[in-house]
Amino acid sequence: MLSDLRYAMRMLAKSPAFTFVAVLTLGLAIGANTAIFSVVNAVLLRPLPYPQSEEIVRVFGTQPSFAEAPSSPANFLEWRTENQVFERIATWVGKGFNLTGTDKPERVIGARVSGDLFQLLRVQPALGRDFTPEEDRDGAERVVILSHEFWQSRFGGDPNVIRQTMTLSDQTYTIIGVMPPGFAFPNPRSAVTSPRKKTGTARSGSSSSATNSGSRVSAATRT
Repeated sequence: MLSDLRYAMRMLAKSPAFTFVAVLTLGLAIGANTAIFSVVNAVLLRPLPYPQSEEIVRVFGTQPSFAEAPSSPANFLEWRTENQVFERIATWVGKGFNLTGTDKPERVIGARVSGDLFQLLRVQPALGRDFTPEEDRDGAERVVILSHEFWQSRFGGDPNVIRQTMTLSDQTYTIIGVMPPGFAFPNPRSAVTSPRKKTGTARSGSSSSATNSGSRVSAATRT
């Protein structure tokens, strides 16, 4: 085997152009395969980082031109009222906030969610508490839960951050919790999460079409 290896090395040394092309081709092929596997592993093979994640299912509305249309708050209220099958249904929508009132204003990525989203995911704050049903309604105190990474970078991991206030998009929010390390939803860079403040109830017989009025939201359930 050693003699074969030495022979191969001598042949490669005699043809530097061929050697360069061969090495480059192998490098590109290995890199491409690694990249494709990384994507497939992250999207298809690796389970979601939540307990019993195989039970979590995305929910979509329907309309003539879209088989999987975004949902509306009206859809969510109707589904929640008529649900007799799923454990619970929760919604979220990504949102950017302007963090001000500090020596370093910045734009932070976050989300507005239905108050029971973390219960659906079965992930609870590592510090502080989850949202209450009362905080998920209009007129309630504005509250926010921080990601662990944002808590570390912005507040230095201060355990006394609970009940402190912060200004997001000119509104004052009270910090009530900090999520576990590595948790970020729905965006890997999500730093803050607050309730969507749902109101009203679904009308019996109302349409479940995604054309219902209101902003579009994403929805999920646990089977």
